[in-house]
Amino acid sequence: MNIMHRVFGRVCENCAICNYARDNPDGMLYKLMDSPLHGSWCLAWQGYRKLEEEGKAGRQPSQA
Repeated sequence: MNIMHRVFGRVCENCAICNYARDNPDGMLYKLMDSPLHGSWCLAWQGYRKLEEEGKAGRQPSQA
């Protein structure tokens, strides 16, 4: 994975709209964001997916 995917992936990870979509995977916004309409051209979404595949993305559960 190149550095640009990592940078854009972090942008997506911190984006309020993207987080809302990921928190509601059954919602229309997630379906739109994950569709080829958005998913094929958004570098941030693509970068996040690549980070997710590597296991580096996503929120870590808080340990009490």
